[in-house]
Amino acid sequence: MAFEMSLHLTDVTVERAGRPVVGGVSLTAAPGDIVLLRGGNGSGKTSILRAVAELASYEGQVVFKRGVQPLDPAFIRSFETHYVSPEGGLNPRLTVRETAGFEAAMEGRDPAEALEMLALDRAAELRVAELSTGQRRRLSFLRLLLGPRALWLLDEPFSGLDTEGRAVVLALIENQRERGGIVLLALHEEVIISGARTLRVEAAA
Repeated sequence: MAFEMSLHLTDVTVERAGRPVVGGVSLTAAPGDIVLLRGGNGSGKTSILRAVAELASYEGQVVFKRGVQPLDPAFIRSFETHYVSPEGGLNPRLTVRETAGFEAAMEGRDPAEALEMLALDRAAELRVAELSTGQRRRLSFLRLLLGPRALWLLDEPFSGLDTEGRAVVLALIENQRERGGIVLLALHEEVIISGARTLRVEAAA
């Protein structure tokens, strides 16, 4: 599957409690682009990801296109976007197998291969609450494997991961790039990602 969608942000300002968190952000991401949002704590990196996903209110324009044709933003956000936060949105009471089964059922896919790729197949009977921090982080990436989407919004994806876990995430990102997908990452640590470009984000004055 090859994606052909582009993403366009024009003068995006995100507010929280009536005050601007980050302002004046513009970028264009073409198919296959990887964009690293870098900045200090509180600079607004996560706020930009949430604005693109429409999980935060914003001013400015967020436009999705195929060629020159604008796409329905509600459809793109619902069916062509993956947003993965540091919390992962996992139910601590479910086992790894149950979590994978739920995600797979929504996508109509077999989760077994995905669990193996994430090195979680041997932890399948453990509850999410029993997993290590790194295992929980890897499990949060399950949806990236099970459901192809044109746009990935990854918030601190390397946090809590060991060397093996980081290699898994880098491989996922590279695979998304090769398919023409777009990846936006909010990062505070130095991570080298081949072919990526950087957008410096600063908190609103």
